[in-house]
Amino acid sequence: MRHVARSVLLLLALLGNAALARAQAEASPPAEVPDGAAAPQADVPGPPVPNSPWVDRMHRGTYDIVWRSAMRIDRMFGSKYDERAYQQITGSIAPALLWDEFDGFDARLRFNINLPLPRMNERFNAFVGRVDPDEYVTERAQQSGAFHRQYGPRSQDETLLGISYLEPAKKGFRFDAGTGIRLRTPPDPYVKGGLVYEAGSMDSTLFGWRETAFWQTTEHFGVTTRFDIDRYLLESWLIRWTSSGTFSQKSDGLKGYSSLMVLHGLSDRRAIAFAVGMDGETDADVPLRDYGFKVALRQRLSHDWLVMEIRSSLTWPREELSQPRKPSWGVGIGFEMLFGTDDFLARPVTF
Repeated sequence: MRHVARSVLLLLALLGNAALARAQAEASPPAEVPDGAAAPQADVPGPPVPNSPWVDRMHRGTYDIVWRSAMRIDRMFGSKYDERAYQQITGSIAPALLWDEFDGFDARLRFNINLPLPRMNERFNAFVGRVDPDEYVTERAQQSGAFHRQYGPRSQDETLLGISYLEPAKKGFRFDAGTGIRLRTPPDPYVKGGLVYEAGSMDSTLFGWRETAFWQTTEHFGVTTRFDIDRYLLESWLIRWTSSGTFSQKSDGLKGYSSLMVLHGLSDRRAIAFAVGMDGETDADVPLRDYGFKVALRQRLSHDWLVMEIRSSLTWPREELSQPRKPSWGVGIGFEMLFGTDDFLARPVTF
């Protein structure tokens, strides 16, 4: 729970900074847009009416806080872009309560905020988030989105702050990179770069390969190789196979995972997912740490930007030779509040 408290404190600090930015912005005339720097033309909804539900006020307030903070930071470096350029922020805040027989209860609070930096380049963005570093930095763990995955060793979420560079998605090769720091004592900086290759199409079969090289204080140098194959069946079914392996100067051999997931989109912004997977490390005392099955139901609630997800799992974990390998049932429930986008993602965030 200490990690959750730290995340709340960080959000409160962001609130204070944004409140000052809001007061200054309202007291001064709008900044001029320089030549050649066209701002997005999308209309931005006005402030909520006084009698709007508390969840609408909280959603709008969070959105305003984040984009005004991004604008304040960028203008410290001389930016004169119109405020609409900063209203393109995206992110989510997600609390969850998880339980399984092997690890017991686990309360989580995750957030991920992407901040545009038009002063630098449209391909750059800053980010702050509370995530699993093994997913975000080394990419050696399977991505789980807002909530923690339910098989494999349970790691501690940490708060990351950094800048990333992303080339637009396209067929063939593209490059991305990032650098940042894990906010902990002592600090844990990192830098990484990835080469991505994609071929095929979602109408038939899409093949993806990603090679990521990284350096981190706690891991030293390392590389991660990942393969993805996506295949649509009919119009509402998607099969995805993913396999990944990571080697670093601090790893015990090759760390990796493999999973097969089936997604089915339902009506009214709902989706269900099934998955089977395994996780391990070749030179560890227990090479195969975990394997099992998972299922999740994801659906919108009262708004398109408010999503609830429930899940269940059956896994066979083992971390030490002295532990017996026996079935472990798990359940979980979580909520995700999106801002900056209303796009419904069928991919479960609890995996």
